[in-house]
Amino acid sequence: MKGIHPSHLILLLLDLLLAGCASMGPQDTDQYIFLDKTETLFVQFEHRASPIYQVNMPDVANSMEKNRREDFRVVLANLLYAYQLPIEIRILEERENPGPGPLLEIHAFRFEQDNSGDLVAVISAKLSKYGQLNTLGTYNHRDTPPPGGNRQMMDKAFRDVIRKPLREMLDDLQQHFPTPEEMEIINERLRPLGQE
Repeated sequence: MKGIHPSHLILLLLDLLLAGCASMGPQDTDQYIFLDKTETLFVQFEHRASPIYQVNMPDVANSMEKNRREDFRVVLANLLYAYQLPIEIRILEERENPGPGPLLEIHAFRFEQDNSGDLVAVISAKLSKYGQLNTLGTYNHRDTPPPGGNRQMMDKAFRDVIRKPLREMLDDLQQHFPTPEEMEIINERLRPLGQE
């Protein structure tokens, strides 16, 4: 029986350790974040290919990361057009820093074809604004790719698999826009005492 090569075992353990560290990041604050229509919401996407590919086939890993980033960008842009959220949204490039204003961080824990051949997308999303942090949630979807698919068919299949998690995330993000009643309550608290 053939065992796991020690270097692969170390990479797998390192991957688990890094995933554990990522979940120990900043904790949610008590303040619920309301998005202001006058601001720009910056969207940051992070995805890394499997460490096994990064170590053994870095060119393949880079290509996979580039293709999945493009799949994410195309699907999110299409969904944002359909949702018509009442705020300006800017999808950041890979190494671009966000400007002042709220930040939506989307981390793809998995956005790949797994060992069984299924396409898998698992993302988490966090919304931050001026030191406040709200976790939107973790979203996932699994699907079977088209048989004998060429590059274009596989790109479409990857876009289809991430569409559902992004749609669910945008549904949750919509809850961060205040209703007129909530805006009145917020404004009431901000008005100086004795003034209308």
